Amino acid sequence: MKNFTLYFVFSSFLFACSSFGISAEDYTASHRKGVTSGYYLGFTSLADEMRQLRRSSDTTESGSFLKSLYVDFHYANQEFNKGFYDESYSSAVNQHDIEHSIYGLTLGFGLGDNPNLDVRIPLSITDYNVGNIDDSGMITGIELFPNYRINQYVAWGVNIAHLNSSSDFPMFDESMTSVSFETMLESSEAYGMNWSGRLSIGRYFPSNDINDESLWLFKGALALHYHLHNNFTMLPFIRFNYSNGDVLTDSMWVDYGAEFILMPNAPWNFSLGIAGVGGHDIIEEGMEFYLSTKGNF
Repeated sequence: MKNFTLYFVFSSFLFACSSFGISAEDYTASHRKGVTSGYYLGFTSLADEMRQLRRSSDTTESGSFLKSLYVDFHYANQEFNKGFYDESYSSAVNQHDIEHSIYGLTLGFGLGDNPNLDVRIPLSITDYNVGNIDDSGMITGIELFPNYRINQYVAWGVNIAHLNSSSDFPMFDESMTSVSFETMLESSEAYGMNWSGRLSIGRYFPSNDINDESLWLFKGALALHYHLHNNFTMLPFIRFNYSNGDVLTDSMWVDYGAEFILMPNAPWNFSLGIAGVGGHDIIEEGMEFYLSTKGNF
């Protein structure tokens, strides 16, 4: 027991010394390998886009230009293994796993009737923990989604988004611009449930000090809407992601989770969501939570 205690103390001492004298500025962009599809670049696992495609028939539609208002508060935590780093660098800098946390707020607006424009504005404070170095940063961006409902079951649109991540870690100073074509489907209700799906293919343009290569990304998602009560819907979902080329450190992964919607047929509804990431070579753990409200006018 005494030998084990000495070993533990000695190991902890070596771990602390391995990052002694290293600051956040030493983690330059050249130490990273490619682009990892992390939360800090807007690759959210949550599927808030899987909510009901059509407006509830119980909600009276006003003649105003503003059709909906959306607010969410979210927390996310993600851990990257050492595969995040470029293996050609062998130093104390790339000897530690990375933990990343986000505390954020997203504002959203629905404008116009059909076609309409959905606008999302994410604002987040981030915390990076690498070894014994801890530093905060910011994530800001905007998402524009003009879309058109063909009927109550089918819609399509073009999603244009830009996100910027900044901190004292140059390794995480990066922006992501994307343009994607998206098709949304939703079945009619039957036997107390229905389903919705979303297909997306887009061109993504990451940018940092060492990388400006673009990539294609395909996303296919499916959700089931369990109408357990007139005022309660449970929505489990899964999303498959695939990218060709070698820009991303892992070209294929899965997002999954569930959303619980209170009063889905009321002018104002509330949602609680939880989601995670699976099958990713670099992302060891990833989990997101959010609480949101949406008003239809």
